[in-house]
Amino acid sequence: MYYQCWAVMSCNVPHERVFKASRSNNFYMGLLLLVLFLSMLPVVYSIMTLSPSFDCGPFSGRDKMYDVVIETIEKDLPAFIGNIFTYATNPGLIIPAVLLMVLAIYYLNAVSKGYQQANADLKRKMQMDVSLAAQNPRGAVTRAPGPRGGAPGNGRGPAPGPGRGRGRGGPPPR
Repeated sequence: MYYQCWAVMSCNVPHERVFKASRSNNFYMGLLLLVLFLSMLPVVYSIMTLSPSFDCGPFSGRDKMYDVVIETIEKDLPAFIGNIFTYATNPGLIIPAVLLMVLAIYYLNAVSKGYQQANADLKRKMQMDVSLAAQNPRGAVTRAPGPRGGAPGNGRGPAPGPGRGRGRGGPPPR
Protein backbone atom coordinates (compact mmCIF):
# COMPACT_ATOMS: atom_id res chain seq x y z
CA MET A 1 0.00 0.00 0.00
CA TYR A 2 2.79 2.44 0.86
CA TYR A 3 4.59 1.62 -2.37
CA GLN A 4 1.43 2.29 -4.41
CA CYS A 5 0.87 5.55 -2.54
CA TRP A 6 4.46 6.62 -3.25
CA ALA A 7 4.08 5.67 -6.93
CA VAL A 8 0.89 7.71 -7.29
CA MET A 9 2.30 10.73 -5.47
CA SER A 10 5.54 10.78 -7.45
CA CYS A 11 4.31 9.77 -10.92
CA ASN A 12 0.92 11.47 -11.18
CA VAL A 13 2.09 15.05 -10.82
CA PRO A 14 0.04 17.61 -12.79
CA HIS A 15 1.76 19.95 -15.22
CA GLU A 16 2.76 23.37 -13.97
CA ARG A 17 1.23 25.11 -16.98
CA VAL A 18 -2.29 24.01 -17.82
CA PHE A 19 -3.19 23.84 -21.51
CA LYS A 20 -5.87 26.39 -22.29
CA ALA A 21 -8.05 24.42 -24.68
CA SER A 22 -10.92 26.90 -24.61
CA ARG A 23 -8.87 29.72 -26.16
CA SER A 24 -7.55 27.58 -29.02
CA ASN A 25 -10.99 26.07 -29.58
CA ASN A 26 -12.54 29.52 -30.00
CA PHE A 27 -9.76 30.54 -32.38
CA TYR A 28 -10.24 27.51 -34.62
CA MET A 29 -14.04 27.86 -34.58
CA GLY A 30 -13.70 31.50 -35.60
CA LEU A 31 -11.26 30.54 -38.33
CA LEU A 32 -13.65 27.88 -39.64
CA LEU A 33 -16.53 30.36 -39.60
CA LEU A 34 -14.46 32.90 -41.53
CA VAL A 35 -13.48 30.31 -44.15
CA LEU A 36 -17.11 29.18 -44.48
CA PHE A 37 -18.26 32.76 -44.97
CA LEU A 38 -15.54 33.48 -47.55
CA SER A 39 -16.29 30.28 -49.47
CA MET A 40 -20.02 31.07 -49.57
CA LEU A 41 -19.56 34.56 -51.03
CA PRO A 42 -18.95 33.48 -54.66
CA VAL A 43 -21.84 30.99 -54.55
CA VAL A 44 -24.29 33.51 -53.12
CA TYR A 45 -23.11 36.15 -55.58
CA SER A 46 -23.66 33.83 -58.55
CA ILE A 47 -27.11 32.75 -57.33
CA MET A 48 -28.32 36.29 -56.65
CA THR A 49 -26.86 38.28 -59.55
CA LEU A 50 -25.72 36.17 -62.51
CA SER A 51 -28.25 35.09 -65.13
CA PRO A 52 -28.34 31.37 -65.95
CA SER A 53 -28.09 29.88 -69.44
CA PHE A 54 -31.30 30.20 -71.45
CA ASP A 55 -31.89 26.51 -72.30
CA CYS A 56 -30.16 24.46 -69.59
CA GLY A 57 -31.37 23.14 -66.26
CA PRO A 58 -34.15 24.15 -63.90
CA PHE A 59 -33.20 27.83 -64.15
CA SER A 60 -33.85 28.20 -67.89
CA GLY A 61 -36.02 31.15 -68.81
CA ARG A 62 -35.34 33.02 -65.54
CA ASP A 63 -33.48 36.27 -65.07
CA LYS A 64 -31.69 35.03 -61.94
CA MET A 65 -31.35 31.65 -60.22
CA TYR A 66 -32.92 33.10 -57.07
CA ASP A 67 -36.23 33.57 -58.93
CA VAL A 68 -36.85 29.81 -58.65
CA VAL A 69 -36.67 30.04 -54.86
CA ILE A 70 -39.11 32.96 -54.78
CA GLU A 71 -41.47 31.17 -57.16
CA THR A 72 -41.38 28.02 -55.04
CA ILE A 73 -42.18 29.99 -51.89
CA GLU A 74 -45.09 31.78 -53.56
CA LYS A 75 -46.69 28.81 -55.34
CA ASP A 76 -45.83 25.62 -53.44
CA LEU A 77 -45.78 26.71 -49.78
CA PRO A 78 -48.74 27.97 -47.72
CA ALA A 79 -49.33 31.74 -47.72
CA PHE A 80 -48.32 32.31 -44.09
CA ILE A 81 -44.90 30.73 -44.70
CA GLY A 82 -44.46 33.06 -47.70
CA ASN A 83 -45.30 36.01 -45.44
CA ILE A 84 -42.75 34.81 -42.88
CA PHE A 85 -40.04 34.62 -45.55
CA THR A 86 -41.01 38.05 -46.86
CA TYR A 87 -40.69 39.61 -43.42
CA ALA A 88 -37.53 37.66 -42.59
CA THR A 89 -35.74 38.84 -45.75
CA ASN A 90 -36.71 42.47 -45.21
CA PRO A 91 -33.55 44.62 -44.85
CA GLY A 92 -35.29 46.65 -42.14
CA LEU A 93 -35.26 43.51 -40.00
CA ILE A 94 -31.94 42.01 -41.06
CA ILE A 95 -29.79 45.10 -40.44
CA PRO A 96 -30.99 45.69 -36.83
CA ALA A 97 -30.62 41.96 -36.11
CA VAL A 98 -27.02 41.99 -37.35
CA LEU A 99 -26.28 45.14 -35.34
CA LEU A 100 -27.82 43.55 -32.25
CA MET A 101 -25.63 40.47 -32.71
CA VAL A 102 -22.52 42.63 -33.10
CA LEU A 103 -23.40 44.52 -29.90
CA ALA A 104 -23.98 41.23 -28.05
CA ILE A 105 -20.59 39.94 -29.20
CA TYR A 106 -18.93 43.19 -28.10
CA TYR A 107 -20.64 43.05 -24.69
CA LEU A 108 -19.73 39.39 -24.10
CA ASN A 109 -16.15 40.07 -25.15
CA ALA A 110 -15.92 43.02 -22.72
CA VAL A 111 -17.36 40.91 -19.88
CA SER A 112 -14.91 38.13 -20.66
CA LYS A 113 -11.97 40.58 -20.56
CA GLY A 114 -13.26 41.90 -17.22
CA TYR A 115 -13.41 38.39 -15.76
CA GLN A 116 -9.90 37.66 -17.02
CA GLN A 117 -8.62 40.85 -15.38
CA ALA A 118 -10.37 39.97 -12.10
CA ASN A 119 -8.81 36.50 -12.18
CA ALA A 120 -5.36 37.97 -12.81
CA ASP A 121 -5.84 40.38 -9.87
CA LEU A 122 -6.91 37.54 -7.58
CA LYS A 123 -3.91 35.43 -8.61
CA ARG A 124 -1.59 38.37 -7.92
CA LYS A 125 -3.17 38.89 -4.48
CA MET A 126 -2.85 35.19 -3.66
CA GLN A 127 0.83 35.21 -4.65
CA MET A 128 1.38 38.28 -2.49
CA ASP A 129 -0.33 36.57 0.48
CA VAL A 130 1.81 33.47 0.01
CA SER A 131 5.00 35.53 -0.15
CA LEU A 132 4.00 37.49 2.98
CA ALA A 133 3.23 34.25 4.83
CA ALA A 134 6.64 32.88 3.84
CA GLN A 135 8.33 36.02 5.20
CA ASN A 136 6.43 35.85 8.51
CA PRO A 137 8.91 34.37 11.05
CA ARG A 138 6.17 33.03 13.33
CA GLY A 139 4.54 31.09 10.50
CA ALA A 140 1.06 31.29 9.16
CA VAL A 141 -1.78 31.80 11.62
CA THR A 142 -4.05 28.78 11.43
CA ARG A 143 -6.55 29.79 14.11
CA ALA A 144 -7.89 33.14 15.19
CA PRO A 145 -6.47 34.38 18.50
CA GLY A 146 -8.73 34.53 21.52
CA PRO A 147 -9.88 37.67 23.34
CA ARG A 148 -7.21 40.27 24.13
CA GLY A 149 -4.65 38.43 22.03
CA GLY A 150 -4.66 35.39 24.33
CA ALA A 151 -5.10 31.74 23.55
CA PRO A 152 -7.92 30.76 21.23
CA GLY A 153 -11.24 30.33 22.92
CA ASN A 154 -14.74 31.72 23.04
CA GLY A 155 -14.06 34.30 25.79
CA ARG A 156 -17.10 33.27 27.82
CA GLY A 157 -15.51 31.01 30.34
CA PRO A 158 -12.40 29.14 31.31
CA ALA A 159 -10.73 26.88 28.80
CA PRO A 160 -11.66 23.24 29.19
CA GLY A 161 -9.58 21.56 31.81
CA PRO A 162 -9.09 17.92 32.60
CA GLY A 163 -12.43 16.19 32.64
CA ARG A 164 -14.34 19.18 31.26
CA GLY A 165 -15.66 18.75 27.77
CA ARG A 166 -13.06 16.18 26.72
CA GLY A 167 -14.74 13.06 25.50
CA ARG A 168 -16.91 10.73 27.53
CA GLY A 169 -15.76 10.04 30.98
CA GLY A 170 -16.92 9.89 34.48
CA PRO A 171 -17.78 12.86 36.65
CA PRO A 172 -15.21 15.64 36.92
CA PRO A 173 -12.51 15.15 39.54
CA ARG A 174 -12.89 16.98 42.88
